[in-house]
Amino acid sequence: MNKKNPLVTVITVTYNAEKHLEHTILSVVNQTYRNIEYIIIDGKSTDKTIDIIKQYSHHISIWVSESDNGIYDAMNKGIRLSHGELIGILNAGDFYQLDAVEKIINAYFDNFQTGIFHGNINYYFENGLFFKEKKANPDISILYKDNNIFHPTFFVTKLTYHQNGLFDTHYKIAADMDLAMRNYNKGTHFFYLDEVITNFRMGGVSAKQISLSLQERFEIIRKYGCSSLESYFLKYKWKYQAFVNTVKGWLLKIMSQNS
Repeated sequence: MNKKNPLVTVITVTYNAEKHLEHTILSVVNQTYRNIEYIIIDGKSTDKTIDIIKQYSHHISIWVSESDNGIYDAMNKGIRLSHGELIGILNAGDFYQLDAVEKIINAYFDNFQTGIFHGNINYYFENGLFFKEKKANPDISILYKDNNIFHPTFFVTKLTYHQNGLFDTHYKIAADMDLAMRNYNKGTHFFYLDEVITNFRMGGVSAKQISLSLQERFEIIRKYGCSSLESYFLKYKWKYQAFVNTVKGWLLKIMSQNS
């Protein structure tokens, strides 16, 4: 462990991401903390994604462009290639606060333990307009009840991945929830920072496949021991929330376009 200046790996997974990729890259290369290994895993894009990656190649430690078996397979590739003590995953389109990594490192210095560091998140519409900030719930014991922590803010120690495994590619939408619940069940320490770490651009894979997302979340909570009755009510609570959030999103998007 380099106690003075530990290496942090940031992984960005891309596929035909030309629209917002540059914004994502700049949020990494302009971090106030400098000892960052940046890895981009591309799924063989056919748009201008590769041109953008090449434009910033002098800031990128490793990049590959090849077919994969989905977003979590690509994330696992990046983790296996990483050398950092802490690993963050920033999807194309999302962007870090410019002092995000520095804040994570300060929390790491305060604890020097293996585990998962996470914080709050800002939501943005696809057109870049701010939607709202959401605070993570520091009470990890109710993780299975709600999506109360945010994977885009996660920085996971590499030892934690070694001990508890990578993403389960059986899941196409909710493997991040599975990762969090698996680590909670194994006693992993979760360190909460009451700070915005990541800015999330809405409209990604899970938003477009709500039914599959709900199905996978239901399967995951059953997998980790939630009772049949409780999981039944959670399933329909999530369906209701998904419907309400979708309607709100449509209305706010229309309002933002007309403003």
